[in-house]
Amino acid sequence: MGAGKNKNHRKKRISKHVLEAEQRKKQAEVENHLISAAERRKGSAVTPSDASSAAATKSAGGDQGAIDSEQKSVRPASSSKTKDPEEASSYLSLWNYDRKNSTKQWKFNKNTQSWLLRHMYDSDKVSKATSHLLVEYLCQGGDGLRSRVEEDAKRRARRYKEWEKEQQHQEEAQGGGETETEEEEVKSKEKPTQSSHDEAWNGLDDHDKRKEYKRARKLLDTLKAREKSEENLDQK
Repeated sequence: MGAGKNKNHRKKRISKHVLEAEQRKKQAEVENHLISAAERRKGSAVTPSDASSAAATKSAGGDQGAIDSEQKSVRPASSSKTKDPEEASSYLSLWNYDRKNSTKQWKFNKNTQSWLLRHMYDSDKVSKATSHLLVEYLCQGGDGLRSRVEEDAKRRARRYKEWEKEQQHQEEAQGGGETETEEEEVKSKEKPTQSSHDEAWNGLDDHDKRKEYKRARKLLDTLKAREKSEENLDQK
């Protein structure tokens, strides 16, 4: 009776030991599984330091792109293509030939026309012969174009006549030993601020000032003659 009781007690102890071992084994497997899963997530996830580094790189790239873009926008104008005066002269020559012979080889070029309008009073870029052709070309243009160049020519002609009158007055004053009156001195100080165009014009010598005036006068006379011709045609 006693031996049987001890045997049953020993079986209970063995069973308890086996159960505890199995539980520890299962717990270890679960822990290993959780550790492996955590390591996998860690490998695929982006750490804060990695994210900061990537953001800094992207920001640096964007800043550099903005700098490059700004440098392109402030690139000096000297890098742009300069119009060859001979090209502008050929443009007008072909226009004149086409007008007389109806060859239809001439084509309008807005850039060339704009260049001619900007430099039409510059004898170094627009020769005398080219200037004569340009006057004819402008007289054949539309009302808007003719109106603009006419107003500009009037301003240049008026500016020269005022300058010429002032030069004569100064010469007369110097010849007669006169000094500038107080009223004239006040008027000279009250002159409006000059534009960059007027400043450039004041830098010209007397001969170049005279040449600009003659070109402006030639354009005005030709435009006036054309207007009279058109009025006579309308009356017939």
